[in-house]
Amino acid sequence: MDNQEEKLKRIYSKTKVDRFYNKLVQGKGNFLVRFGSECNELIFDNVHNVFSTENKNFDSKLICLFNMVQSDVKNFLNINPYIDIPPKVNTSEYNYNYDDEVGTITATDLDHAFWRIAYVKGYITKKTYTKGLPTSGKAIRLASLSVLGRGKKFDRYVDGKFIENVVTKKSDATLQKVYVDIRYSCYYMMYELSQILKDDFESWKTDCIYYRDTPENRTIVHNYFEEREMMFKQLI
Repeated sequence: MDNQEEKLKRIYSKTKVDRFYNKLVQGKGNFLVRFGSECNELIFDNVHNVFSTENKNFDSKLICLFNMVQSDVKNFLNINPYIDIPPKVNTSEYNYNYDDEVGTITATDLDHAFWRIAYVKGYITKKTYTKGLPTSGKAIRLASLSVLGRGKKFDRYVDGKFIENVVTKKSDATLQKVYVDIRYSCYYMMYELSQILKDDFESWKTDCIYYRDTPENRTIVHNYFEEREMMFKQLI
């Protein structure tokens, strides 16, 4: 049944999966169900139903981003199969020798960093990128990227009773590398800026860099991000 779900009609539902699951169990139905951290899924009567999870609080109008991102990335890899991942650096870093008695600290924060990197690198199309930009899409943007290449296993029910686990999608190492590349690319930009700023660098945390506030340093940081087509805001 590997990838069979991709051939089914997909419906994105605003209701909770429990409502359908309980009815199918009580009605002794035959179905597949998967309870996940990003979304819940139920396959019944040749329809693939996708439900937002309460803990993620996804905008139901944007759940389709999961499918859009995966489709875009696969199309990209068909043309560009080789992924050049930057060196691994820490998610956050601190300059323990920073002299905080000189001047003040400012910070530059990247806007929707991972999503923007995915777009700039060509992994996702402008259509997908734009659709995910609303504030309500923050959680689902990250989720749709983080699940790339992840295997998927459903519980199979026959006559309302659990029978077995069924693998509907095998893990894909190449797709998983895409998300690694996106993350590492973000952290490596912070690392490169820290080297450029030298003693004026204070710290970086994921997609935000802190440094001594001077007009020259702001210009350095802003130019660096603009050259890489990143969007940002000055926090302090």
